[in-house]
Amino acid sequence: MKSFEIGSIVSRAWDLSVKHWPIFVLIVLIEECFSSFGVNYDSSILTGIGQNPDPQVMAEALMESVTVSPLLIVSVLISLYLGYVMARMLRSAIETGKPYENMVDAFKIDLNHFAIYFAVDVCFGLIVGFGLCLCLIPGIFFAVRWLFAPYIAATEKVGFVEAFSRSWQATKGNFWMLFLLGIVSIFIELSGLLFCCVGVLFTSVIASFALMLAYLELKDNIPTYNTCG
Repeated sequence: MKSFEIGSIVSRAWDLSVKHWPIFVLIVLIEECFSSFGVNYDSSILTGIGQNPDPQVMAEALMESVTVSPLLIVSVLISLYLGYVMARMLRSAIETGKPYENMVDAFKIDLNHFAIYFAVDVCFGLIVGFGLCLCLIPGIFFAVRWLFAPYIAATEKVGFVEAFSRSWQATKGNFWMLFLLGIVSIFIELSGLLFCCVGVLFTSVIASFALMLAYLELKDNIPTYNTCG
């Protein structure tokens, strides 16, 4: 059963991020611009949330303060599309030394392939989110075991079920190492806040490279795989 070293993964992720940062930071920036598109917050309600320490009251107030519009659908689609493109660029940068052959091809998508990625990513988010709300431990467990499912769906020709199955196989025997890598990745991303928040754009690229590198290290634990062209 193949494993990996967190220090080596983070070091390689840093080198790749420094080398390819312009295109990836641009994608992250665009994604951030659309992340709250169609979502509005009532600042007056948010201001009063901290006055009552009751978790239930705070949760109800938070829900009341948020309103969504149909534009949220556009935001979600754009974010998922950029996530799909970025995952493929990350893998290409690692395996070939360059994120894309040309810019036009980099942003092309196969609709059937993207539909599978869309379903996998949304399902992954819902399962992990529900698990975290229900009880923290199930959410963390499934977040780690299915961590690679969206990356697999974006970069390999697999079906919906197979993306989750391959992630399960790849992470087998490496739960705690991946859990620690996830914690390290979170701290890496948060460290960007020290640089006037702009640094988050770069540190999020490092974290993304780290997760893709971890998958490529562990994919040999999967019996077979096919890379998308």
